[in-house]
This record gives sequence, structure tokens and C-alpha cells, in this order.
Amino acid sequence: MKRFIFAFVLSALSASAFATGKISSPVLKSGDTVAFVGDSITHGGHAVEHIMLYYITRYPDMRAKFLNLGIGGDSAGGLLRRMDSEILKSRPSVSFLMIGMNDCNRNLYAADSKLSSADREKRIAETDKRYAENLEKVVDALSKNSRTLVLFTPSIYDQTAKIKAPANVGVNGALKRYGEIGAKIAASRKNVIVADIWSALQGINEALQKSDPSATIIGSDRVHPSSAGGFAMAQKYLSDARESPVVSKVSVIAGENPQAALLENCDISELKSRDGGVSFKLLEFSLPVVLSKNADPAEARTDFQENFNREILKVKGLAKGSYEVRIDGACVGTYSASELGAGVNLSGNDKTPQYAQAEKVAKICSEIRGKYAAQRNLYYVEHFLLKGKISDFSDVQKCAAAAREILESGKAYGYGKFALEFYLKNKPREKQMLEEVFALQNDAYAAAETKTHFYEIIPLK
Repeated sequence: MKRFIFAFVLSALSASAFATGKISSPVLKSGDTVAFVGDSITHGGHAVEHIMLYYITRYPDMRAKFLNLGIGGDSAGGLLRRMDSEILKSRPSVSFLMIGMNDCNRNLYAADSKLSSADREKRIAETDKRYAENLEKVVDALSKNSRTLVLFTPSIYDQTAKIKAPANVGVNGALKRYGEIGAKIAASRKNVIVADIWSALQGINEALQKSDPSATIIGSDRVHPSSAGGFAMAQKYLSDARESPVVSKVSVIAGENPQAALLENCDISELKSRDGGVSFKLLEFSLPVVLSKNADPAEARTDFQENFNREILKVKGLAKGSYEVRIDGACVGTYSASELGAGVNLSGNDKTPQYAQAEKVAKICSEIRGKYAAQRNLYYVEHFLLKGKISDFSDVQKCAAAAREILESGKAYGYGKFALEFYLKNKPREKQMLEEVFALQNDAYAAAETKTHFYEIIPLK
């Protein structure tokens, strides 16, 4: 009897030693409110989308709430103006901040500037000083009112791509300085994580343009990162925040009495020898991140799959030969015994049911980005165009009258005209638009709920 008990305990201890349990985020906690604060680059939401997608698929039981608080055209001074009325009112647990593109006054660097060299340098110095002062106030407010502040250095201004848009040479250097200013401010605050976005995008852009001088990780306007740029920003954040690279890792040893050698972020059951291979049930605690084709330019130079999307299946002890990997009865790939022994990464395998499930989550996150970006147009109008004209933005009729007056004056054009027309049509739906965004976030979490799957690794006859 004693031998039986001892053997049982030893077996239990051995099994537990092989399992590392669920991974956890070093930044986010369950139920957090996550606020992304910034200008049009945040407003557009490409980086926000990719960060949100990572967290929903990697930690599907976390149920964090993601807020896009970006406004096109904003600056550090503008953030201070709406800090109490909107940003802190959202009560963020974790805040993400990127600001600077509009603070540097890009016109100062225009080739056709009428300023003398001395006046230009003086204006640039004044602009840099004002940015440093305002940024420190913004960082103070967010770091004191959030558990964690993630400070992004500004994204790059592409002044080197051979494209139609005129280049204001010197802007990118200013943004690099702004990143250094931010890092210096953050250094004295323990709850601030700095993600060096400028360096990441600059490195990718330089690599792209070596083979194609017209290529850019930024958009055709030299300012706004493309979807690939947003993806690169998200990956740089994940790296600097030391987020988990693991979706799951299962390592088993085949044989008459197969064993689980290592389990990470998953549970295994019903492990059996089967027709010269093995079979088992696997419950992963995360889904892989499905990358859109738009991310390709960045993925080619950052290897996201290896760095942050490891869904590893490893089977040792198999006889030489080729093996079919089946999940829920469907073949998802054929691998050699040596490949399976070394471990294969299934995260990019579009034949797996996990990939199909994660693809649905990615589509929802893309829809969230679009709807949230549209909803933020309302805030652009109120923050810039109705400033000083309306004191109570809850009065829809007064807001509409003020917006209509600007439109009828003929002074609005371009994006401003579009935003005012959008405002008149959608201001009455403001609350509903936001509710739709949060409903989609709930849908994304529901779609990301992981399931138990049946695996078979069977030798080919």
C-alpha cells in the first residue's frame, strides 16, 4: 500500500513538473481598461488593432476593455486640454501614449520655407522646448492615474522614400529627438514602459528602401503608418514590454507508453500510442495570431511567428519516416520524424481549426478598428472645429447647428468638411456607435474562447 501511495505521489509530482500552466501578461490584468491616447496615428488605429488582437487571442479569458482616444491633428498641448474632460474620465488601468508628429511643426522643415536659417533654428528650438514641457505634463497625468503607462516614441516621418509627396527633410530627426525626450522623462518614473517605435520603423524602412527606393512602411503622405507599419509598432511594443512569445507548447515522447515531456500554456489528456504514432486531446489556453497580408512587409523583417507566435508541436521517439498530423480528423500537414522531433510551429498553418478560429477574431478586430476610427471623427470636430462655440456637447441640437454654420460658411474643406458632414449625420448616434464597438469586443472574446482538439500523429503507409 505504501509503495502504491509513493508511486502515485511520484507520478503526480512528475506530471506537474512538466506543466508550466497558463502564461500571464506582464502588463495587462483581467478586467483592465486600456486607453490608447494620441493623434491621427492612434485615431486610425492600425497599431491599436494589432495590439488588441494579440491580447484577445493570447489571453482570451482576460476580458480587457480597449479604448481608442486618438484624435487626428492632436498634440501634447491638445492632450492636456482634454486630459480631465475625456482621457482621465475613462479611468484607464493601462495607458498607451504616442504623440509628437503634430508638435514638431513640419512646415518649419519645408524646402520652400520663407524663414531665414537663424529664425528657423530659433523656431525649432522653441518648438522642441514646448514639446518637452507639455509631454512631461502629459506623462505625469497619465502615469499618476494609470497602473502602467506605455510611452511610444513617435513613429517616423519618411523623408527618404522616392514618392510623389514632397519631403520636409529634418522632420524625422525632430521625431527622433522627441523620442529621446520622452525616454528621458520616463526614466524617472517606475511605472512607465518605453517602446522605441521610431527605431523599429526606421530600421524596417531603411531595409525596404535598399531594394526599392519607393517602398515605405509609412503611407503615401510620409506621416501615417500603413497597416504593416501598425503591425511593426505592435510587435516592437510586445518586445519592449517582454510579452509572451508562446501560444502553446506541447512535447510528447512516443512509444508503447507515451509521455508528456513538456506542456506550456495547454493541457493534455488521453495520450495514447496509436498505429506507430500517438494521439491525444489538447486544450490550448491561447489562439495563434493570424496575420493579414498587409503585414507582410514588416513580417518579412521581424519574424513575428518565431518571436511572438509559437504554437509548437513536438513529438520525439518516432521511427524514421513521414507522418500525417491530424486535428479533429482532418489532415493539417505532413512532417518527417526529424521535423516533429525538433518541433513544428503550427501558428501559420491555415488548415488548423485554431487558425480558422483566430481568423474570425482577426476579422472582428479589423471591424472594431474601422468603427472606432469613424466614431473618433466626432471627437475631432468637437476638439478642433467646435472649440469655443459649444460648452455642452451633450446638446445634440446646438452641436448640429454650430457644425452646420461652419459648413455653410464655406470655410471647411478637405478632411474638415468630411468630418463636419459625418458629424451632422452621426452625432445623434454617438452613444450607439460606441456601444457597437464594445459589443464587437465582446464578440471577439467569445470567438477567441479556446476548445479541446483531438490530435493524431500517424505514420504514412
